[in-house]
Amino acid sequence: MSKIHDLTTLEIKVFSNAHVYAALQAHLPQAGGRLLGAFASDIGELSQVLILREFDDAQALVQARLALLNATDPLGTGEWLVKLSAQSYQAFPWAPPLEPAELGRWYEFRQYSLRQGTLAQTIEAWREAVPARHAMSPMVGVFTALDGEQPRFLNIWAYQSVDERARIRAQAVQNGVWPPQGGPANLTRMVSTLCTPLPFSPLR
Repeated sequence: MSKIHDLTTLEIKVFSNAHVYAALQAHLPQAGGRLLGAFASDIGELSQVLILREFDDAQALVQARLALLNATDPLGTGEWLVKLSAQSYQAFPWAPPLEPAELGRWYEFRQYSLRQGTLAQTIEAWREAVPARHAMSPMVGVFTALDGEQPRFLNIWAYQSVDERARIRAQAVQNGVWPPQGGPANLTRMVSTLCTPLPFSPLR
């Protein structure tokens, strides 16, 4: 069975970043799962830290999430924590496993909501289109959301700069590489956050 991924988002007090990053570096190794990435939001909704972890199965993820819910000082960040939320994901069936790598100075977390009943069609459309798009800039991962009220999926892209992101995205559209054929017709909402990896992040 495929691995299960957890994306935990910490909303933190303004200008508490350095304290939070130090606490996370100390506490995440004992928090369960395999840490894939830790990122600070920089464009989009600010004062957020995104933590991406991989678990062997759903039970392991549930145990780690319950530990967070029961903690009086979650991940050592309680003094600066405003809100904590978590989402569960499974990689698209054809997506390669995530491994630690230096892929870019900027990571874009781009979440899409879908019309009901179009997930399988979307997975196939992305399977056909991603290789050509990945050749232009790394697609770090693509995942189906396993919780929430509406079908959703998440793309994570890596870029060396914000200018590179704009240039590559424009070039991909101009060359007909992206978006996937028929894909936009099934999308109902898009939310994007640009992040920078923290110094201890395996993905960076």
